[in-house]
Amino acid sequence: MTCVLRTERAASGRWQLAALGLLLALSPAVQAELLFSDALQRAAERDPAYAAAFAAQRADREAGEQERARLRPSLSLSGSGSFVASDSRFAFGAERDEYPVWSARLEARQPVLRLDWSARRQRADARDALADARFQQAQTDFVVRVAQRYLEAMRAQDQLRLMQAEVEAVRRSLDDVRKRYEVELVPGTDLKEAQARYDLARAELIRAEAELEWRLDALAELTGPFDAPLPRLAPALAPPPLPATSIDDWLALLEDNNATLRIAALDVEIAKADHRSRKAEAQPQADLVASAGRADASASELGSLQDEARVGVELVIPIYAGGINHSRVREAEARLEATRLIHERLLAEARREVRTQFRNFEVARISVDALTAGLESARSAEQAVMAGYDAGTRTIADVLDARRRVAEAERNLNQARYDLLTTIVLLQASAGTLDAEDLVALDALLEVPRS
Repeated sequence: MTCVLRTERAASGRWQLAALGLLLALSPAVQAELLFSDALQRAAERDPAYAAAFAAQRADREAGEQERARLRPSLSLSGSGSFVASDSRFAFGAERDEYPVWSARLEARQPVLRLDWSARRQRADARDALADARFQQAQTDFVVRVAQRYLEAMRAQDQLRLMQAEVEAVRRSLDDVRKRYEVELVPGTDLKEAQARYDLARAELIRAEAELEWRLDALAELTGPFDAPLPRLAPALAPPPLPATSIDDWLALLEDNNATLRIAALDVEIAKADHRSRKAEAQPQADLVASAGRADASASELGSLQDEARVGVELVIPIYAGGINHSRVREAEARLEATRLIHERLLAEARREVRTQFRNFEVARISVDALTAGLESARSAEQAVMAGYDAGTRTIADVLDARRRVAEAERNLNQARYDLLTTIVLLQASAGTLDAEDLVALDALLEVPRS
């Protein structure tokens, strides 16, 4: 069963993640680095989209309350006041009179006959559940948004670190070639080749720096300013256990937890209730009505003061309304059919999305293992090329190519590691099982310096 993010009102008046706040309170120490949990907590306090989703949930739940209110007693008070100036002529004379007059009436009304009472209650409950499902979907989107931006910033940070290491390695090679060229041990073409590789590496480094700045800005948009750098992934990446291991298990979780499917199913329930209510509009309706009132015109020449109390039943039997009732029934039938078809379409799309994300997860998991082995091979090849260069059997171009392959292998492995975590987040989100605790659990994968 999906664990939904819960919120509570903080002293500052901003809505926070209560479950996450409890986890943070139980943490043994506070780190200076921005962890996954810190980013999620800070984004929950600052992100307008998340606050708007919570406000929308409160507003949507009022629709169910308003539906129930139509079945409850109503009490109204009405009154009027005026000043009358009359000039009357009779066969035997004329009379002019000026006086104030006022009236007040208190009425209580209770519906006693509505043929769609069960439909109204069903619709009210469905509207409450719909508000919660929409908020659950907003929460999932919020967690995915924070996770993706955090992982993208970490990836850009690591890619920049690898590019810096590559530039430094190429610079050392350039210095070595320059020294050898000065004593005429290598031709000028080797020096030009090394210089060209160094310039290209520096250009890529500039792009990596710009990419990191952009990713950090995107994360800060959610969390507010924070101190860089971010933590790094631990060398041994061991993702937390997932709630399912096979595609069939993931599809079963989808049926039970996906908020989009719940929303579509609730739309069908509401459409069914609307259809029943439209049919009931052409059926008899009855209300129990009790009223008491006073009309005071005692200031007139013929003064009158009337008190009245009534209790009775009002019955309305629709006979003909120009065909509007039948039209509304046909409209409700069409909308019900539309919601059913939309639910079928969303179910098919959700299943396809889960299968896609599961395949992406499998590919990313296998890629990490393969690229780890590929990096070891590239490093072994680099050592062999370096040995040949020292022995004079390899050129500087061979050395630079070997180092380039190692650098590419490191970057590809780094990318694959982040792809694996991203696909885990997206897979759980598509199945509807992603919550705050899943993101907080990723803190264990970070390498944070201990004081």
